[in-house]
Amino acid sequence: MMVWLQMALAELSVALGDGPAALTAARRAADSAGASHLRMEHGAALRVLGQTCEALADLDAADAAFRQSLEVLEAIESRPELGQTLLAYGRFRKRDDEAAGQTLIERALVLFEEMDATGWIAEARAALASRS
Repeated sequence: MMVWLQMALAELSVALGDGPAALTAARRAADSAGASHLRMEHGAALRVLGQTCEALADLDAADAAFRQSLEVLEAIESRPELGQTLLAYGRFRKRDDEAAGQTLIERALVLFEEMDATGWIAEARAALASRS
């Protein structure tokens, strides 16, 4: 439960423009989930860490966190969380490699369609249609 609260705090802190608080909360969430062997939560927390680093323009750290998130979530086949990471990482990658980003988002879209997750389907389609 605490991991999810730390992730929410990180996202809220990013939205409020408090980068240091966001980074602290995101790292706490990832560290806590990893230490507790909560694999799904760890993968989700790593995605939030990636998004936080992206918002703070630490692109190397963002890329590393997104990759770790994919690795964890693919290993446990957590489709909803994997789809969310594919979508977030795809948007991130579109900045410097349009084709790679599109491929990640297309993978997310397939997962969302298999789950009939209409809101996420719309979000993925919008991301595919947008230009970086």
